[in-house]
Amino acid sequence: MRQLGSLVLIAFLGGCTQIDTGNVGVERTLGNVKQQTLGPGVYFSMFKTVDEFTAKEIPLQIQNLRPKSRDNLTMTDVDLDVYFKVNPGKMAVLFTKYQGDVSRVMKPHEDGSFRETGDEVVGMGRVLREAREAVYRAVATFDATTMHLKRDEIANAVRDVLQRELNKTDPECFEITNINVRSLVTDPALESAIRDRAKVDQEIEAKRKQGELAKVEAERRQIEAEGEARANRIIADSLTSTLMRAREIEAMSKFAGSGTHTVILPSGVQPLVQLK
Repeated sequence: MRQLGSLVLIAFLGGCTQIDTGNVGVERTLGNVKQQTLGPGVYFSMFKTVDEFTAKEIPLQIQNLRPKSRDNLTMTDVDLDVYFKVNPGKMAVLFTKYQGDVSRVMKPHEDGSFRETGDEVVGMGRVLREAREAVYRAVATFDATTMHLKRDEIANAVRDVLQRELNKTDPECFEITNINVRSLVTDPALESAIRDRAKVDQEIEAKRKQGELAKVEAERRQIEAEGEARANRIIADSLTSTLMRAREIEAMSKFAGSGTHTVILPSGVQPLVQLK
């Protein structure tokens, strides 16, 4: 009896499917896809098939593209990473539509390589095709000579184009979460011209700053000179008044000392010479 119970338990467990956290399940019975998505948990699947797909963020590496810029120059190499998520509630709809487009998820490692994680995703081929086209369309709106300075703008342009195109046929199914532009390589001759231009721009900026410093220094010297001139005028005016007063005192002393004149001082003024 115990053996029979164990066999029943083993058969029951063998007929169950577990969906891990961060994943969702799509149920199929006799080839028909049930449109209700299954969340994380354990499900009895003895008479049906449950396909498990990731709902986590997925990195998609795109490289070796050669789009043309706005000034009609062909880029030597453009590489970028696209990060996207699949709406869990739309997973069954996408699986019905893209049953032949199921891929293993590849994730980056510390050495820069991408390796399989074991998770599966539906619709990655669709995202990849649209992403490549979005890169060509976005890069065509930028000049090659200044493109290396506009990585963020290019990333935003690719993201906007890609999200818009995905929404046209699969609304609310895919979410582009981030775009990382890894490489923007132009023609070697153009690269040299860009470096030369950057060097010239740096020299111009350095000279501009030197000119501003010289201007500030000249203004400082002018202010100091004006302040010194004002101080000298004040001192000169003060010395002139003192000298005139001293001469007045000297004249009054001589006048009073002759003995034939009387000096009358205004009321409240301290006499400078004591008359006897």
